[in-house]
Amino acid sequence: MTLHEAIQKVLNENNRPMRAKEIASAINSNGYYLRSDREPLKVNQIYARVKNYPSLFQNVNGHIVLVHDYYWKNILTSYDYLTHVLRGIFIQADIQFIIAVLFYYKRLLDINHRSGRNYPLDFDKHLLNSLAGLIDGGRSLIQGLKSLEDYFIAPEGVFEECSRLLSKLDKSKIQEIWHFVKQIDTKHLSDDEFGNIYEYLITIVSLDGNRSSLNHTPYSLRELMVELLDVKNGASLYDPVAGIGSLLIEASLKAYDGFYAYGSEINRRIAQLGNMNLAMHGLNVRIEAEDCFGQINNQKEFDYIIADLPANGITNSLEYFELYSQYNLPAPKSGKSFGAMVLFALSKLKATGKAVLTVSDGFLVKKGIEQRIRELLIQSDVIETVISLPYGTLRPYTDAKSSILILNKNKTRQLRNRVHFITANISDQTAKSVILDNDEIIRLYVAKDTFDKNAQLVHFEDLRPDANLLAESYDAQFLLANTMLKEGKARFLADLVHIKAGINPEKSFIHKDGDIPLIKVEKLSKDILDSNLNIQNIEGISDQLKYERNIVSEECILVARIGDNLKATIFKPTNETPRILPHNNVYVLIPNNRMELSIEYLYYQLHSTFIQDQIERRKLGAVMPYISIAGLKETVIPYMTLDSQNEFVQSQKANLISEERKRVEDRIKALGYKEETKQAEADVIKILTHQLRPTFSGLNGISQRIERIVKREDIGQLKEYDKIELDVDPEIEQQIAVPDNYTLNQLIDKLSKETQHLSDILTNVDKVMNFKLLPEDLKEANMLDFLQEYKEQKAVEQNAKYSIEVKGDTVTVLIHKPSFKELLDQLLINAERHAFSNNSKANKIIFNVRHSSRRNVVAIEYSNNGNAYELTQKDFITAFEKGNKSKGSGIGGNYISRVVEAHKGKLIIEEKNKKGFSLTIELPTPDSKIYE
Repeated sequence: MTLHEAIQKVLNENNRPMRAKEIASAINSNGYYLRSDREPLKVNQIYARVKNYPSLFQNVNGHIVLVHDYYWKNILTSYDYLTHVLRGIFIQADIQFIIAVLFYYKRLLDINHRSGRNYPLDFDKHLLNSLAGLIDGGRSLIQGLKSLEDYFIAPEGVFEECSRLLSKLDKSKIQEIWHFVKQIDTKHLSDDEFGNIYEYLITIVSLDGNRSSLNHTPYSLRELMVELLDVKNGASLYDPVAGIGSLLIEASLKAYDGFYAYGSEINRRIAQLGNMNLAMHGLNVRIEAEDCFGQINNQKEFDYIIADLPANGITNSLEYFELYSQYNLPAPKSGKSFGAMVLFALSKLKATGKAVLTVSDGFLVKKGIEQRIRELLIQSDVIETVISLPYGTLRPYTDAKSSILILNKNKTRQLRNRVHFITANISDQTAKSVILDNDEIIRLYVAKDTFDKNAQLVHFEDLRPDANLLAESYDAQFLLANTMLKEGKARFLADLVHIKAGINPEKSFIHKDGDIPLIKVEKLSKDILDSNLNIQNIEGISDQLKYERNIVSEECILVARIGDNLKATIFKPTNETPRILPHNNVYVLIPNNRMELSIEYLYYQLHSTFIQDQIERRKLGAVMPYISIAGLKETVIPYMTLDSQNEFVQSQKANLISEERKRVEDRIKALGYKEETKQAEADVIKILTHQLRPTFSGLNGISQRIERIVKREDIGQLKEYDKIELDVDPEIEQQIAVPDNYTLNQLIDKLSKETQHLSDILTNVDKVMNFKLLPEDLKEANMLDFLQEYKEQKAVEQNAKYSIEVKGDTVTVLIHKPSFKELLDQLLINAERHAFSNNSKANKIIFNVRHSSRRNVVAIEYSNNGNAYELTQKDFITAFEKGNKSKGSGIGGNYISRVVEAHKGKLIIEEKNKKGFSLTIELPTPDSKIYE
């Protein structure tokens, strides 16, 4: 049978909701399903199959339920109906409370026959189907519900508050609700079964997708926390922030007889819900509606403390300040701190006590009072284990990152003066929940002497100087780096370089002709082969006095402060560019003269996996990751003699060439000859780009030097020749073409602009040919307006040699404007050189824009009425092949094809033309699935 059939069979045989672990065990022991590898079925496979069959199964608070189960359908239908009736009358929290009380009442009624019960719960018998009941209109029903307060069968005030809320309804709604409640059937469910369903109902989404304001510990996490706590027989357990009692319930169900559990909850209504939840599970455990800090001065201590600490912290109170005073620490002005709760847990543990707490990752790394608390815990040797939880563990309430902190005042000899760090993994996940791989986490927790990539035992002396307790900071790579430091084979980056931050100058100081280039993060190189800084087309500043402290004039490495990549780039001062000004999103690494360090060696190390993994772990921020100077300083760099460093550089260069060659070969094998040709073309462009860029940079520098000389000597108005030198007869002067006669200033300006233009073209060609267009490169543009503006720009250049017509639909597209203008330029060049054999005014180019909303594409139809284009689409887009059949080089069509591909578009060449040339470029619209 299939796995989902096996799950159904087990659930039907047991006739109750079951945990995934129980189901997997039953299937394995009965042989209902065999894996192809003959290995035992695992829990994560059960969860995955349940998730894929929502029409058959539902995960209810960690228990798998058959959707078509009568009792489950009856309860869920009743819940949906009640939320619908109450919608729009009460706020979300009140609806949640009313439903919780009504289900609580009906369950009490269904188990009222049990020994020791027999409460007067049938007060409504004579009211429901009688004339008196109809005339009464529900008032007696409400009064009867309120009267149950006298029998102490519910948390104090529960029935009274529910009655008060229901009294706001009209008579018909009260009777309608009561009739429906009486139809709810829970008789055949055990306390454990109904308790899980009850907890599920008070925490699920209820109104219009709005989540309940009541956060509770997700089942997978609470199961893990209780297993880690491992409560012993006769022990006492305390949850200072109990909420609805999820952790107390889980611990109580796993503990032996004689177990004592107790909870505090500062919110009275949540405490009421928690006590009802505990009662519905059949547990005799109480949650007091109190601020746990009120217990600071009593003598109560506990064997175990468990707490899913609230992210919003606690309120300021006298006891709050007394707590910090006990540990000789200053209390923060804001009570919103995990630190206070950790100290409180420590203060309430017995001499051999153990606590399992969730904390934010921020508490484990922050400076200030949090660091002092961590140092206190380390000095007291009470930190046993830190478990890093994956992002999303606290779904559906938040995706924030958190960890489990285990305090133990009775650590084993093996753990003394050590911290056990574990990185937890996910077994399965959805948009609403994460299921942890608890079996693996517990295995790592128990096997403390086992070295594993996800678990390390770190001695206190090896902890980071700032008492950082984040598990990710102490992985296998950290141990390797630490060993290298101890053996003198590595140094902290702070020992090798001086790290300098950039600055964000005022806009008024930045201009195109600034003497000192302003280096922004986007000018740093993404490619390891582009090691040196490219200064072309960079704005700068001229006022060096204002930013003198930030100007860099020595050899250094520039790295990106923000983003996913350091983009390490070497700057070497030259006569043309003796200094630069780094932007504030760029850090400068200036080698320490006291250390023997090759800058190329450091450059290649910064690209190594060993260094990049360290940087990745130290990045902060979720939306835009960034690395701090402090994080950079702690990076461990392998260190060796200068000769060995130079050997490393040479071997790295050789390895890069070898890796690049292998990458190309692998791609050729995987994708075939077509990709081989494309790669060869891209390699040609890459080589040309790397060879020509320095040339253009040099030309630009020369033109700047000439310009400075011209200004100094004031000879900018000199011309190549004057009118007399031309020796032209005045009578025929108007009939001949007079050669250009520019001033020296004009020539220098033209030279500077042309070299810059060529460099820009080279950059765009390189970007497109290597498919480097990124989403942020694409900008919205009205295609019709864009073409119209292009036509107007070209009007002077083409000098009426042919006409350009733009027409069609007004529609927005996402394009990279510089490369798309180059595409249009290429079309015009092709027309001038190949299509239009003469300068007839009849020559015409037409651009027609059409929008297909059905296909979500914009079609730009191009045509000219010149000579017929007789070749195929393949000839047009293949580089160099066209050169064998026409006067052109064959590069232009290939370039147009690359631009279109980089825009995720499609190029269609009209073949077998009798006259002229036509093509269509199709681009996706911004709302296309391509951009989702």
